[in-house]
Amino acid sequence: MDKHKQSRALRAQLRELYEDSIDAVKFGLPTDEIHAQIDLLTAELSELEQFKNEEYEGLEAPKSSGYKISGKRIGCCKHCEKEVFAGQKFPNPKEEGLFCNYYCRKLYRKRKDREAPTNNRATNTII
Repeated sequence: MDKHKQSRALRAQLRELYEDSIDAVKFGLPTDEIHAQIDLLTAELSELEQFKNEEYEGLEAPKSSGYKISGKRIGCCKHCEKEVFAGQKFPNPKEEGLFCNYYCRKLYRKRKDREAPTNNRATNTII
């Protein structure tokens, strides 16, 4: 069996084991043996994938973006209410509020309710 078919077979076995694990938890059965098999198959699959990917050696992996969620949760974005994590590229809690990125910070600061009132000369009232 070639490596591609072997990889697909291992993935199918892992899916079945994960489903068995879910069912075992649902019915209150022990899952130690299932998790041991999952660990073995996962190790075997990672070895197989490593050899399979050697033909692509020399290609550069894409750079990770700064938006990846990592680290401890430090709060929510003031503009979009998304969770903000310590490992993100843009959050700066020392500034005015906490924002998930520059776009949300810019939009939050340009809101209509934050604009300074303008003076209307015709009616001499502040709008």
